[in-house]
Amino acid sequence: MVAKTRRKSIYVIHEGYREGYFLEHLEKYSNVRLNSQFCSGGNSNQIVTNGIKHSARDMDVYVFFDEDFELKPNQKIQNETMEGLTKAWKLEKDILLGCPYKLLQAKNKGMENPILVVSHPQSLEGFLLRLLDSSQRDSLEGKTTKQLKQMIDSLLGKVQLHKEDVQNIQSYDKKIAQYREEIVKQKQSDINYIERRRFLESKIQDFERSKNKVTFMRFLSDRLPLSVLIAMRAEISEIDILLKAFGL
Repeated sequence: MVAKTRRKSIYVIHEGYREGYFLEHLEKYSNVRLNSQFCSGGNSNQIVTNGIKHSARDMDVYVFFDEDFELKPNQKIQNETMEGLTKAWKLEKDILLGCPYKLLQAKNKGMENPILVVSHPQSLEGFLLRLLDSSQRDSLEGKTTKQLKQMIDSLLGKVQLHKEDVQNIQSYDKKIAQYREEIVKQKQSDINYIERRRFLESKIQDFERSKNKVTFMRFLSDRLPLSVLIAMRAEISEIDILLKAFGL
């Protein structure tokens, strides 16, 4: 009997929902199994710390977060965490202290866990805009995270949805309407009023997020297919790291 070939796996700790969607987008082209940990509300110190903790896993461990944490004193990577990263990467003491986040991974020449992917300028949106148009990269520098998000949101507003996309969004809208109707009909005298209301509001948020995901995934499929990403790998090290992670 022929033994089954073990499918390669990677472990990715990421900051936000859109990072997770982008990882799913890459996974659909790949035979590599994605194991992801979503750090909702996490900061760069927490995310990198988690990456260090998981570094002993029997697989490549990646940490995917935004550059703009570097501008937030209470969310920066702490010196203690940098020291842990230095040890994990087997580097000389203090070599990482003061290093710009987007240049950290370049110090990890041995590609030791955790492998960092820092979206820049500022955020994932800046990273995606670099991938979309190499001629505008210089103009992106200096823009705020909010401005970069607005630029991506403008592109999302022009996405041509497919029939199945529209059907999925309609399905989510129907469920949202049902939950909102139940909220209106709720009686404050009910013993479980607060608990039930919180549950309904949470479900509405989930479905709103699912609606946004439909549009975002269509945007990625149409504007950033594998062929475009591969064409950019020589110029943008972050996408090269991610493509290699997925065996692409």
